[in-house]
Parts: sequence; structure tokens; C-alpha cells
Amino acid sequence: MRSGEVPVTVKRYFAVPAICILCIASIMVAGCTGKDQIIMPEKTPLPSPSGTAVQVGHLVITEEQNNATVSVNQGNTITLKLPENPTTGFQWNLTTTPGLTITGDRYVPSDKTGTLVGSGGTHIWEIAATGTGTQEVSAIYKRSWEPITGKETMFGITFMVR
Repeated sequence: MRSGEVPVTVKRYFAVPAICILCIASIMVAGCTGKDQIIMPEKTPLPSPSGTAVQVGHLVITEEQNNATVSVNQGNTITLKLPENPTTGFQWNLTTTPGLTITGDRYVPSDKTGTLVGSGGTHIWEIAATGTGTQEVSAIYKRSWEPITGKETMFGITFMVR
């Protein structure tokens, strides 16, 4: 062994950890060299649990509020959503008191492809609170050609409009 020369065993002893440290440092530096990447979701989540944004003064009512009494301000909009399957002949027959005005009435099938025969959906009414005082919505779910038997599904809600 010459003077100033490092023994081979010492070279091997330091070479392996040095290579490992160099590899780890290279990986860490490589991950930090690019710009920060922000991954945007395909759809922006909306604040309401039903998946639709609701404006202030807008009330959404579903079958869960059957027989409830709700306070609203005059001029507020109420959206009523009830499950319906008109392919079987069953539909909601909705009536309101004079202080409520139906401004929209539509059916939205749950099958967006149009391939499922007999699948149901949701009937949606937009209702404006135009009068004050006690106002009511009542509905009966039945086939239009059948007589009322008392066994039909009913929906009712009372609005205290101020």
C-alpha cells in the first residue's frame, strides 16, 4: 500500500452509504423542482346535500316534510320534489291554496339513458309564496282513472307566509 492511499475496505465501507444518500437526495430534489400542481376535481362540489345550489329565500321540500308546518316569507320560492312513476299510471295530483302560485311543473326521470322501461323519477314543482297567512299544498298519488279509495299516498304541507 502506498503512502496516502485509502485501504480498499474503507473505500467499500463509505461507497455504499454515499451512493444511497446521493440517490435519496436526487429523488428529493427532483420532486421539488417543478411548479406546484393543483388537481381540480371534474365537478365542483356544491354546498347543498342534494347536489344543487339553493338561493337565499328558496326552500326545498321533499316527502320527508310530509304533514309539516313551515314558515316562509312572502315572495320566497318553494321547490317541492316528490317521487313519481307515471309509466305505471301513478301521478301526483297537486292543489294549492290561493296564496301559493305554481310557477313551474316538470318531471325528471331517474334513468337518464331512457333505456329502463318502467323506471320512476321525480316530479318537481316551483311554487311562489304570493299571499300571506296560512297556505297549504296537498297532493294525492293515484291513477287518474281510478276512484279514490282512501288507501292512496297523500302529501300535505302547511306554510305560514309572513
